[in-house]
Amino acid sequence: MIMLAVLAAAVLCAQAQGAGAVSLAGEWDCAGTNFSGRVRLPGTVLSLAVARDVRGADALGPGGLLDPAFPVREIERSASVFHSYEFKSVIDTPAPCGFTPFYISHYGRHGSRRLTGTFLADVLDVLESAQKNGLLTDSGQSLLSDVRKIAEAHDGMVGQLTERGAEEHRILARRMAARFQDVFAGGKRVRCQSSTYPRVLVSQANFTMALKDVAPSLSFDFIAGDKYQMRINGLHWVLKGTQMTADVRAAVDACARSVIDPSALMKRIFLSERASGDSLNFARNLFAVASICQCLRHELAGLDIYRFFTVEEIGALGRILSIQHYAGMAASEEFGDITLRASRALAEDFVTRADEAIADGRIAADLRFGHDSGLWPLVGLIGLEGPGDRVPLADSWQKCPAWKWMPMASNIQMVFYRNGKDEVLVKVLYNEREMHIRGLEPVSWPYYRWSDLRKRFLREEKDFIKPRATATTDSSATRSASRNAAMCALWQVGTACLHG
Repeated sequence: MIMLAVLAAAVLCAQAQGAGAVSLAGEWDCAGTNFSGRVRLPGTVLSLAVARDVRGADALGPGGLLDPAFPVREIERSASVFHSYEFKSVIDTPAPCGFTPFYISHYGRHGSRRLTGTFLADVLDVLESAQKNGLLTDSGQSLLSDVRKIAEAHDGMVGQLTERGAEEHRILARRMAARFQDVFAGGKRVRCQSSTYPRVLVSQANFTMALKDVAPSLSFDFIAGDKYQMRINGLHWVLKGTQMTADVRAAVDACARSVIDPSALMKRIFLSERASGDSLNFARNLFAVASICQCLRHELAGLDIYRFFTVEEIGALGRILSIQHYAGMAASEEFGDITLRASRALAEDFVTRADEAIADGRIAADLRFGHDSGLWPLVGLIGLEGPGDRVPLADSWQKCPAWKWMPMASNIQMVFYRNGKDEVLVKVLYNEREMHIRGLEPVSWPYYRWSDLRKRFLREEKDFIKPRATATTDSSATRSASRNAAMCALWQVGTACLHG
């Protein structure tokens, strides 16, 4: 413990003095008792040998203390899927003796980005109209000034990656390479698939360039197009044939109107209650604008819109936002049957490419870059404990909060291990943390037999779709109304926690 503390202090001091790149390389023995390796500073290599606390208290994961820290304010977690990635120290549970990593199958959401949609434009239009009519308070004038700065940072760049998003992917790549050096040694291939959205392509570029920097012998194949888009982001196509989007909107809107009173916020901004138009819609749009600011920490130099809200307003709006995103993409009790179906093609791709890599021996990784709407259904399909949980919408902000399970740059890394007998084990990392898979028995947690996990990826719809009676248009409307009522009733039970 003392050696680790001294080492960490030395590294942080070196960074503070501008020493440049710092890396950690090494491994735990099979018993998980001792660590040996090297810490590399510019011009210096320090040998490191540390006995591990039996409780795993030495949380010095590769890159954990050594990468630049992104300070996280608790308030920023109210941003749901707009929350930027949180880098944390990690500990790798030693693999069973004789097993070494040889391949990684990955899916990563794009990094922190600018807002999509019309949230920002709608807020700016309302504020500028109010100013023109002399209906802004002093706080409203200050808010308009800030929103104009945010709009300037979005000009010609709506939905595009920010510098923080690029940085997230560079760090993720370096951490992956440091953690699994055996995988990327020896001039292997890395196959890359990407969504066609620019923010995703730029995320991929930053990730792969950083990986190439630390493992220059790697070769890369890249592919993107409509054929792959349907695989990377299947939910978009599945929803075209359903009423789910409308049902989600109706459920969330009904819940929001039952629990959020935006009148106090409006009085702080406007001199007339009519200036905002639909006050609840304005409040929700403004909250989205506030939430995205953390993604533009470089471009906006710390500009903060949260200051215009009370803690209570942030809590309520943040919970609504989390429910909205969980409902639209995750394995909710209400809509999970549809979202899980959307990930079938992606799941099959994981299996096909893993089988090829196992047989080939020269493929280091399959990297996929996409969206929250591609990743969240997948982890629900395979039953990843936490992000893949099926819970009622009204409970989701507590039991499956979006800030925790689907921030910007969220990722799944399936790390394949093999021994001399060609037995293959897999451990699943989600946002770099070792995970449990519901209903599967590990050989030794977190290591699962690939043969078992493979079946989970290929499971039939009957194994995850709940039986339902044949629906008519009327019964569908009745179910939607019933769902909305039940959701709001459950929410009311939970409102006592709003100030907690």
